[in-house]
Amino acid sequence: MAATFGTMGGGQFEGRAASRPQVMRELVRLDPSTSFWFMHHPARWMLVDGEWLPWLSKLSADPGVSNVDQGGDTAAAEVAKRRRGWTIIPWDAEPGGYVVAYDGVAGTVHLSKWETPKLVAGQTRIQGDPDGYWAFCKRLVVDGYIDLPDPDFITIQIERQEKVVNEWREKAPSSPFHREALPNEEALLERMRAAMERLFAPAVTDDEAPAAPATKPRRGRA
Repeated sequence: MAATFGTMGGGQFEGRAASRPQVMRELVRLDPSTSFWFMHHPARWMLVDGEWLPWLSKLSADPGVSNVDQGGDTAAAEVAKRRRGWTIIPWDAEPGGYVVAYDGVAGTVHLSKWETPKLVAGQTRIQGDPDGYWAFCKRLVVDGYIDLPDPDFITIQIERQEKVVNEWREKAPSSPFHREALPNEEALLERMRAAMERLFAPAVTDDEAPAAPATKPRRGRA
């Protein structure tokens, strides 16, 4: 019995772009690291580009370290941190999460969303995105994940800078180093004060916004 083969498609086959075998994929040349959570303590704030922003730390899921159990469960570690006043920042505080996992030569490498491994001249470097990171820190306050600092805490930081400025003013007449650096310290003090005023300024609603001044009709010449 003869076999009949169809000719639909004209005998043409479709190909696709070749890819490297899985075993040959590019791996990040960094030491493996566990996943982590950002956390914040009320006594950790810093001045960044004229704004008081939360200074974050990390709670890493390192087995057997800082109350993390041998399986990497951080539940007990989180409870211990909260008892000491820390706030654990959930991953979903950032759309898509703020932790990114990369396949590394010796295991998985976990970095923040604002850290990207980059191969430079045969060496792996971490390329940071400070603007994106600090914008995230600011959103944590705006979105309510982190409370505003105690005004007294910020006042203490300003008083410390005032002390530095006063000491350097005394030394400036006889010390070229202090005389040259004094303007920078004075400018820092002013930025700290201005940032505090903005941080605790009451929000202005549309109803409270000042109305635009009415324009007087102009009189033409007769």
